[in-house]
Amino acid sequence: MAGLDRRRFLQLSAAGAAGTAISQMLGQSIARAADIPANRATGSIKDVEHVVIFMQENRAFDHYFGTLKGVRGFSDPHPAVLPSGKDAFHQANATREVTPFHPTAPNLGLQFMEDLDHSWKLTHEAFNNGKYDKWLPEKTDATMAFYGRQDIPFHFAVADAFTVCDQYHCSVLGPTDSNRYFMFAGGDDPDRKGGGPDLWNDEKGYWWSTYPEELEKAGVSWKVYQDVGEGLDPAHYEGWTGDPYIGNYGDNSLLYFKQYQDAKPGTPLYEKARTGTNAKAGDDLFRVLREDVAGGKLPQVSYIVAPEAYTEHSNWPPNFGAWYAANVLDILTSNPEVWSKTAVLFMYDENDGFFDHIVPPHPNTPQIPGASTVSTAGEWY
Repeated sequence: MAGLDRRRFLQLSAAGAAGTAISQMLGQSIARAADIPANRATGSIKDVEHVVIFMQENRAFDHYFGTLKGVRGFSDPHPAVLPSGKDAFHQANATREVTPFHPTAPNLGLQFMEDLDHSWKLTHEAFNNGKYDKWLPEKTDATMAFYGRQDIPFHFAVADAFTVCDQYHCSVLGPTDSNRYFMFAGGDDPDRKGGGPDLWNDEKGYWWSTYPEELEKAGVSWKVYQDVGEGLDPAHYEGWTGDPYIGNYGDNSLLYFKQYQDAKPGTPLYEKARTGTNAKAGDDLFRVLREDVAGGKLPQVSYIVAPEAYTEHSNWPPNFGAWYAANVLDILTSNPEVWSKTAVLFMYDENDGFFDHIVPPHPNTPQIPGASTVSTAGEWY
């Protein structure tokens, strides 16, 4: 992204000048990505040779894209109906009702805000066994806040240019780790066969099989792109550091599995999941990804894990994350041949406690019976 390195980005942000300048710069990244023709050798999924999985933190669909045209957002003509008889947009506590609102703070996309409770307990209480009417009592009024196009122009431009999926939900009504285990390992081990489940970001050390291990067995190349921070071992909090501009915020959940913790240098699990850039020593956060793309060595499956400041966790500005995402796009598009064969999946691990009006799908349980005869073994805890 020519002309907008991290230092300049932060200078613009601090000066309150980021709106136009940053929007224009980040928009160039999207335009370049959209302009490169896709590989159409067979006209099938076989034309996709690389999948890049970039999971960010703690944002809900309505919270970001409720005002986006063409999706099931705030204009949904068929929202869920609450026990009160009103639609799901009318959340209430004992004294008042609150509908989705846009905060009045200037440069909202660059504001530092407080995160909301997103624990297993209070998220399930907000869900209220499917009644979906306890968002305000459990999450406070702030749960109904949303951003608009003017606040997060990069995100809206990506949604405009590419495919956007509405009705996306957490895999688990709970915190980050529980949901990232679904992304990295297909679940949170509710049957307790591999040390799980982890419902509270316990990070105790687990041993059920992960997706990268299965990829390795199948001969499919893979790699985690991250910064090492102070170190990627338990003694150094698996990359989570006091400096939010380095490390991986502890979001490489593979590092909480014993098979990765015990892996030795030179082995696939170590080299592909426990290495990365070293920004603390002056390294470029994107060096390894840039080198692999330039050299035609991007693996078939890549995982991108950002430092804390760029994760979009709700106590960090979303447009910091936009800067990071634009850099990733710029690197991938710098090699048009690679980009033409690449699918990028850009997603969020959980909603941080921010409201979404679509009731998430859930398996039948004793508390929420259903008519389906499909087994729900291993789907609830």
